Amino acid sequence: MKHISLPTILLLSLMCLSYSPIDVDHCDDAATYYSMEKALEEPEKVVKLDIAMLKLTSIDPRIVELVNLECLDLSFNRFSNLPAEMAELKKLRVLNLAGTRFLSKVPAIVAELPNLEELDIREHPEWKGTQFEDAKKLLPNVKVITKDK
Repeated sequence: MKHISLPTILLLSLMCLSYSPIDVDHCDDAATYYSMEKALEEPEKVVKLDIAMLKLTSIDPRIVELVNLECLDLSFNRFSNLPAEMAELKKLRVLNLAGTRFLSKVPAIVAELPNLEELDIREHPEWKGTQFEDAKKLLPNVKVITKDK
């Protein structure tokens, strides 16, 4: 069993406490699904999927079956890339990648989401300024959130 040092635990606790989700009214009226399995039971009904903080190391490519998905929260997971199938999420408007510390930058596949309006990439202290600027250049018509309000 790996031991985590007290300073690391304190730092992670502070990060979690200081993180506040952005108020996104895009999907307020939609039911929220909290697991991919439940979402895939009725894929046409899913507008909002929140699978944050599940320690996911990959995103199920079957996410493409969620044809009406508009808001997707993948924050604070452990994946290092996104599946190519995500480009087929034609209705996706809001994507939360905050705290996805295993991403070295915003994946290029995000630029292929035709209706993306908002991308949250806060909580990436390991990124230097260039990753944030590159994200803004990659997504010139998208609101890219890099810092708390």
